[in-house]
Amino acid sequence: MALPPKTEDGFYKWLKTFLRDRGLQFSKSGFKGGDNFGNHALDLATGYWENVTYSSSKPIRWIFTVDVTHQPAVAALPEDMTDAGIGSSNTAQADKAGLAVRILPMFRTGAGEFIRGDEFEAQVIYMFHGALPKGSSSDAFSFNPATGAMRRLNTPVDYIFAGLLGLRAASDAIELTVDGDERFITYAEVLDALQAAINIAPQGADAGPIPVYDLTDSGDLERIKTDLAKAWDDAGPPPAQAAAATGVTDHEDEDEEAEALDFSALEIPENPDLLGIDPAVYRQINAMLQSGKQHLMLYGPPGTGKTSLARWIGESLPGGNWTLITGSSDWSSQDIIGGYQPIGGGDVDFVPGILLRTFRQPLIIDELNRCDIDKVIGPLFTVLSGQQTTLPYRTDLNDKDSQQYVILPNPKPGAEDHEFAPGPGWRLIATINSIDKASLYQMSYALSRRFGWVYVDAPRDLRGFVRDYLLHVGVVQEAPAADAPCPLATLWASINSVRVIGPAPIIDAIKAIRILDPDATFFAAANAAMRSAVLDALDMVLLPMLDGIAHQDAMTIADETIAAFSLQDDQAAQVRARLETVAI
Repeated sequence: MALPPKTEDGFYKWLKTFLRDRGLQFSKSGFKGGDNFGNHALDLATGYWENVTYSSSKPIRWIFTVDVTHQPAVAALPEDMTDAGIGSSNTAQADKAGLAVRILPMFRTGAGEFIRGDEFEAQVIYMFHGALPKGSSSDAFSFNPATGAMRRLNTPVDYIFAGLLGLRAASDAIELTVDGDERFITYAEVLDALQAAINIAPQGADAGPIPVYDLTDSGDLERIKTDLAKAWDDAGPPPAQAAAATGVTDHEDEDEEAEALDFSALEIPENPDLLGIDPAVYRQINAMLQSGKQHLMLYGPPGTGKTSLARWIGESLPGGNWTLITGSSDWSSQDIIGGYQPIGGGDVDFVPGILLRTFRQPLIIDELNRCDIDKVIGPLFTVLSGQQTTLPYRTDLNDKDSQQYVILPNPKPGAEDHEFAPGPGWRLIATINSIDKASLYQMSYALSRRFGWVYVDAPRDLRGFVRDYLLHVGVVQEAPAADAPCPLATLWASINSVRVIGPAPIIDAIKAIRILDPDATFFAAANAAMRSAVLDALDMVLLPMLDGIAHQDAMTIADETIAAFSLQDDQAAQVRARLETVAI
């Protein structure tokens, strides 16, 4: 029975983004080789490594024996050990705030008889309080599952969160021959045995059983995200933050950076956390990538999730690394491509811009039309068409005969010093707010045709989005009745009839309303507390999105808001007055 393909990917993509936004990363120990154990062999008589000295200090798996001669099964460290090596981490960049390790169960089926349980693998994620101090490219970690104590290079290290990750359905079962008899054991039994054997003590707390998260269950996937984020927030500011992430990695996980990428079968999956995106958006993105379109432009109304979607695409591409920058009217091609700059000592030399410095991976340019697009990335026109271009900069400024720098359109192993060659995963992913197209910089047709364009619209079913969001974040536990009123969705529809906005401002409004009225009910006629909260949310979140609308449209929105929330007298007058302030 084969292991379901990469059940854990959704969680690890989320965690990668969670830490990236804090200038941090995490290590995945034992993942590089996939299921290949290399020179590490297992002894089926002891249930442990064959060469203990070689394999136990920085193991590619955390080994647990699972004694299935007992019912229920009992898990333990092999050979009566009290602690064991669980994996290693590259801490040389002082940016690692997490460690994921792989557990391999060794089933004890009789005296001196063990069977590998690769298909029943589980994983454990540990989170630290910020980045671990700088170490080596392969620091060893060990763990005592009785006390919950962790050590790094034999030095105690605190952690703020740990979770046992289930990778397949709890009901999945395998048949084993136990003391001569056939017995089925389920994945749930294995997880139960591991949970009973592993205690954790985050930040020195009393030791207790490690929590289990079934990553095949969407509810558990959301629960681990919530629990991990809460543990991070509860721990307070980290002692020392690493420098902000640029998207450049230390290549600890180079196994994920494929040498040659086949995009014909690539599939960007739907992001379960990004609600309100039409499935057609993912279809179009995948069709473009699979047909060979290298660069993508996401455009549409504000607040529709274009930036989050661009990041998700970057995470989902092979390698999972990307760089994000936000467009600025101050940019020139020197910022993106590069140019001559002082380098100290009175010298001037060519300094690559952000694109050439991170030419191995996707570059996400958020709000591209806030810069003078043709001027900033004009030197890339030819490269985007699949041809090389020569820059007006020499390798030696003092030698007029020195070679000029060249940007190549395709990867080139062993590129020369004057050549900039992209990595196999490089591409541009840009976003544009369609509402800004008339007031900000325009993109020429010559550049436009070098991108695949994907329109990211507001949700079609506004009421359905409000319902799905409230269910997603746990505000409500079951869907409201089909005929239950949703005044907020009515307000949103009224706004969109004048100027389309995406879910982001509505989510902000919901959050504000819940702070102002903790008992707010979004699928019912508005009561007094809800009316007051909505008026405040309108001022704080929604009115700024409507600046410059026509007076007639403003009054239409006012009338429909008053009707939706049954506003009376002073509150009705307040809404009309507020909307008049943004109207022209």
